[in-house]
Amino acid sequence: MLILFDLDGTLITSYMDLPDRDYHVWQVLPGRRERLAQLRAAGHRLGIATNQAGVAFGHISEDDVRRKIAAVLRALELPADTPVEICFGHPHARVLSYRSPDQIACRKPSGAMLRELIAAFPQAAAEGVIYVGDRPDDVGAARDAGVTFVPAATFF
Repeated sequence: MLILFDLDGTLITSYMDLPDRDYHVWQVLPGRRERLAQLRAAGHRLGIATNQAGVAFGHISEDDVRRKIAAVLRALELPADTPVEICFGHPHARVLSYRSPDQIACRKPSGAMLRELIAAFPQAAAEGVIYVGDRPDDVGAARDAGVTFVPAATFF
């Protein structure tokens, strides 16, 4: 089975919940590391699909996001090659290049990132796909991609 996860608010604390929105401050949420280890041991393929519009608003760079995700993978004890799809675009971006249609086309609630991961792992996806998230945009992305959505609070 292919099990896909949102990042902020699902696997780690969300900068959106911080008063100063510090994109560099995060912690692994309780029970995540253990549950992911169980899933991997059972033979499931795991992946991450995340909006990172902080880049579009100039709060963080693409490289900073990639470094953060690499650190998160290490903290979650996931392989460095765990598949990750990132959408930096936002329709109201301060950095205009992130407002382009191709930049915002992948943004959840679009299921584009989920479809990319499904296409990359067809054998695992043939056994079923679920997307675990914490926000309405995650529900929309799962619906758009035609996969089952499970709320993070229920899954973990």
